Amino acid sequence: MTAVATKALLAVRGVTMRFGGLVALDDVSFDVPEGSITGLIGPNGAGKTTMFNCITGLYRPQEGQILFGDRDLLKLPPHRIAPLGISRTFQNLALFPSLSVRENIAVGLHSVTKQGFISHALKLPWAMREEAEIERRVEEVIDYLDLRAVASAPAAGLPFGTLKRIELARALVSRPKLLLLDEPAGGLNHEEISALGELIKDIRQRYNTTILLVEHHMGLVMGISEKVVVLDFGKKIADGTPDEVRQDPDVIQAYLGAEA
Repeated sequence: MTAVATKALLAVRGVTMRFGGLVALDDVSFDVPEGSITGLIGPNGAGKTTMFNCITGLYRPQEGQILFGDRDLLKLPPHRIAPLGISRTFQNLALFPSLSVRENIAVGLHSVTKQGFISHALKLPWAMREEAEIERRVEEVIDYLDLRAVASAPAAGLPFGTLKRIELARALVSRPKLLLLDEPAGGLNHEEISALGELIKDIRQRYNTTILLVEHHMGLVMGISEKVVVLDFGKKIADGTPDEVRQDPDVIQAYLGAEA
């Protein structure tokens, strides 16, 4: 397994997110070491996806900092966050059904391209070079995730496992420094989940990316993560290696109940 750097690529500091009287995140702090696969787990309603939405700027917490390198993401508008090198998948698929697989993947580059309508229409040399690079990256990730057979087909009607790979391809095509995976194993069978674990490890190495993984499938998380952070009712209750987290009494209680 790849050695984990001690430097934090992402540092969450005292983040509190309220929706009216509901506290979704309560003074949460943790680090995601650069080069790591870090799991973010917890029972339903623990605040995991809310944390992803805070990192990507969809939600604006009332308190705290989220540092990506030396940049506080909470001081940036959402459209400025993705170009820093942060990409994500969604728990509920967010594809465009009428677009082809290739077009859906290309959407992942919209935040890191410079050309506009006029430069494209005028076929300026730099715009043409950028367009060629976009096409190269899209075709590369199509081959990597074995999507060549459906590349020209519309996303509508494709098998669920294929749709999950398309969304992953869209997140990868920008070559992010930080990849946020939200329930990537949802709806997959046992064999697909095993293959997914190997794929995530390969993605980390091939793309030299750091991965923060939200997932309910404990076998997957514990099998590929160097570090695991556990939330329960919006609070962090554990933070450590998979072995440390497995043995934590608060984690056992959160998952199995007080009697266990």
